[in-house]
This record gives sequence, C-alpha cells and structure tokens, in this order.
Amino acid sequence: MTMPEHIATWRDARYDMPVSRQLERYNELAARHASARARIELVDRGIYDPVRHGADDRPPLTVAEHVELLALAECIARTVRHPANVHHALLAGVTWADIARIVDSDEPTVRRDYRRWADDQHDLNRHDPGLGMTADEHVAATARAAEGI
Repeated sequence: MTMPEHIATWRDARYDMPVSRQLERYNELAARHASARARIELVDRGIYDPVRHGADDRPPLTVAEHVELLALAECIARTVRHPANVHHALLAGVTWADIARIVDSDEPTVRRDYRRWADDQHDLNRHDPGLGMTADEHVAATARAAEGI
C-alpha cells in the first residue's frame, strides 16, 4: 500500500492506510515537530550546544505536514473512538454508568449516541444484508439502550 505524499483530510487517512500505519506516521511527524520546537527553544534561551544537542538541522514541519498531522490525529481519534466499542463493552457487561464515566459524558447522551449508531447499523443491514445489524440485533440493541431508564 502506498502512502500519498500528504494526507489532507481525515477521510484520506482513513481510507488510505490501516490505523497502525496512521499511528506510525503520526508519531513520526509529532516527533519531528517536537524536535524542531525543542531546538528552537534551546536556541532562543541561548543554551543550544551542538555537541550535546546534535548539530543536525531540525526544520519545522511544512504547512502540508501540519495538515497531515491534524488529519491523522482526527482519523485515529475517530477510529479508536468508534461506537462499536461501546456496543462490545455493553455485550461484555460494562454498565451505562461506567461507559458514561469512561467517555466523560452522561448516561442519556451515551445511550442516545448508541441508539443512533444502532439505527444506522440497522439501516445499513436493510440496504446491504450481511453488514450492520439485523432486525433482531437492532431490537436487542434498542432494548439495551432503554434498560434502566
């Protein structure tokens, strides 16, 4: 899989490479950015020592690289914060109160978001059987979202 020269939006990152590669590229850019900023800070403070800190040039990220860093961060966040993670946690026995606390939200909001996701999954299944949630799975998810209300 080849990587585009620069990723301009989170959707480009999402569909161009697996999340492991996204994390690798994000870490590479973030490290270069931190290194360049650290050198600038040392020079500004007048304590930069080429022997101690390295004599190699550490140019700042380009505008395109900053855009790529931002796009990768957004894509990674959306990928790892996927609503299916809530679904799997619920199936494993995690409570709504725990989920709300973990994601720094409240129960009505996480239940509403879960219900919307389940509705979308059911719509997906109706248009493309084999994907998303079947009618029975949707009924179970809807009941799960309403439990204890």
